Amino acid sequence: MQTLVIASTCVDVIIRVPTFPKPGQDVNTDGAKWSLGGTAFNVAKALQKSKSPFVLCSPVGRGVYAEFVEKELKKNKIPVFAKIPSQENGACWCLVNKKNEHAFICAHKAEYLFDKKFYKKIDFKKVDSVYFCGLEMEEKTSEAEIDFLLEQKALADQEGRPLKIFFDPSARIMSIKKSLLKKIWRLNPILHLNQKEAFSITGLDSIPSAAAALFRLTKNDVIMTTGKSGAYIFEAAAQKGKKVPGVKANVVNTIGCGDAHLGVCAARIKAGDSLYDAVLAANKYAAKVAETEAASL
Repeated sequence: MQTLVIASTCVDVIIRVPTFPKPGQDVNTDGAKWSLGGTAFNVAKALQKSKSPFVLCSPVGRGVYAEFVEKELKKNKIPVFAKIPSQENGACWCLVNKKNEHAFICAHKAEYLFDKKFYKKIDFKKVDSVYFCGLEMEEKTSEAEIDFLLEQKALADQEGRPLKIFFDPSARIMSIKKSLLKKIWRLNPILHLNQKEAFSITGLDSIPSAAAALFRLTKNDVIMTTGKSGAYIFEAAAQKGKKVPGVKANVVNTIGCGDAHLGVCAARIKAGDSLYDAVLAANKYAAKVAETEAASL
């Protein structure tokens, strides 16, 4: 059974800087490194490494960034899902400072667009999981994407097919329309997010309280990453939370760690692991990603 990974695949232009520049300030860099990234690719790569079947559902546009994406997907033995030749691909410029903190400057183009017709070739009887991301929820096609997922969930329920939906709201969570968020909660997604995002959504500043509040929204498991300390989970079945220990890493770059973490969580949950064991495995994998320059292994 397959996981549909519905989100963007783009070029990460990684730029190392001593500090993030302030208005009017100049900073020097040794140059920029191009790497294939985007939430969809990072999740898909973790699924691939976990030997968990998936379909990477990212459209590709035109231009130099699109050419790089196609070339790198071919290297990774991942087919191009759909093409939008009328529009250019964007990119994500990733500033990384000496503390390995990062800031993103993103151009959302063809890779962020959703079209129902792209999915005509998918046999949904072979799909048991879907991942989607909050970064696309600001786009003009976001409403159509959520309506499509609600349709698929209703069909799966009617046919008695389990369909797990994983949602990563991203750092842009507060920019998603409240009416759209209400629709998203109706999908009962397994929520994967970091501590800062959880506090932003709930308005709370306690990890256990925020996790419990998120469960009340989704009626499903919650996975909250908490940096060096690991993660905190709220198990829907038991309706209680617990800590999952972190793994020490010699951090080089934390870009893509959250996506990689989610990908392994999805793979291990699909394989039958408990939520705790799945997140523990994901903590180990994400630590390895943090020790590399790229956003995936």
